[in-house]
Amino acid sequence: MHNYGGVGINAYLFSCEIKHISVDSSASKKRGEVAPNPLALHLKKDIAHMFGEGYSHLGTFHTHPYILDEKIDEESTVTSPSSIRRNKLYNFSEADHFCECDSPTIEVGKNEFSIALVMTIFAGKKADDRKDGSVDDSLFEFSLGNVKVWLKAQVYQHKPESSLSDDEHEQLNIYGLTDYSPYQKQKFNSEPVPISTTLETPFLEDIGFYLEKFGRLSFDDGKSHYRTAEEAEKRWFAI
Repeated sequence: MHNYGGVGINAYLFSCEIKHISVDSSASKKRGEVAPNPLALHLKKDIAHMFGEGYSHLGTFHTHPYILDEKIDEESTVTSPSSIRRNKLYNFSEADHFCECDSPTIEVGKNEFSIALVMTIFAGKKADDRKDGSVDDSLFEFSLGNVKVWLKAQVYQHKPESSLSDDEHEQLNIYGLTDYSPYQKQKFNSEPVPISTTLETPFLEDIGFYLEKFGRLSFDDGKSHYRTAEEAEKRWFAI
């Protein structure tokens, strides 16, 4: 992640603007997981550095895709956007948080930070934009036809374990990090402490895009199908 137009992320110690996100080649992808590709990351960092002052590699961006009736655990499945909200599947996972260990990307004075974005995507049975909008300071929900999307941002401050306060120790586990088995087996030079983060998204906060037409995405027998906006959009307000 380098820059991405129209998105600002503010932590209590600094602010930055993201103008570009690359999601195509920085990780090895499998169903249910991604693994960092160190060579691609080093290349992207050098490219960002080449642009000079004001440009730098900020952190990571990845997606959490869910399909209808996908299993969450042994007892429940994803049946609607409410399933995503109820189980907070838009949050970072333990593995996501674990990947931030020993991985600061920004220096502000004597402090080290990293930034992560996750976009959770779910194709429902029909379009439903009733809950679209800001969920909290770091989370925004919006719709593209029948596709529901949650965009979440998190800034981490990287600090030695010995310097953490009691509150910072508690913050380490907001995504389940300290209960995560791989984390318990290792020692790190710096711990990624989640800190207060504000996601500013001018495009999503502009109501105009909600009135645009969008198609419908569905999955059948493991294959995706998309009907264009002209074919599928029947809502009265679409322009």
